[in-house]
Amino acid sequence: MSQLKYLVIYASLVVALILMILPLPDWAQIYRPNWVALVLIYWSMALPRRVGLWFAFFSGIVLDTSLGTLLGQHAMGLVIIIFFNLNFHQRIRVLGLAQQAVYVFALLLINQGVVAWVEGIMGRPIPLLAFFSAPLVGMLIWPWVFVILRDIRRKALLR
Repeated sequence: MSQLKYLVIYASLVVALILMILPLPDWAQIYRPNWVALVLIYWSMALPRRVGLWFAFFSGIVLDTSLGTLLGQHAMGLVIIIFFNLNFHQRIRVLGLAQQAVYVFALLLINQGVVAWVEGIMGRPIPLLAFFSAPLVGMLIWPWVFVILRDIRRKALLR
């Protein structure tokens, strides 16, 4: 029974993956936040012993195969930001939601930088607006993501 309550983590990642592959109009594509990164940032902050680097790696591989991108592109970005998050999670958990949102913006910007670097190597540069818009939207929705996932975690009695 104790392992079943951790299915909440997997279910939230599945919802985040669905939100990542959900079709949007062309003009809205550049504003889509990295939902998988946001969910992983929350879970690695709340349960650092359960959600770590391997979890981020496999989530990134699933994201790469779902989006049809170069295998390992998102996995590398997610592993880097979750590494930073695992090192600083105790300091970040005590901050207010606005300060956490700025921290999340920095993490999402690092992730976007890794993805843009790989895309640039492949000869597909990312426009400047597209580079900054997704992390900015992720920063703006972080308080809601945090509150929703925290309530889900408390109802599932995860510690």
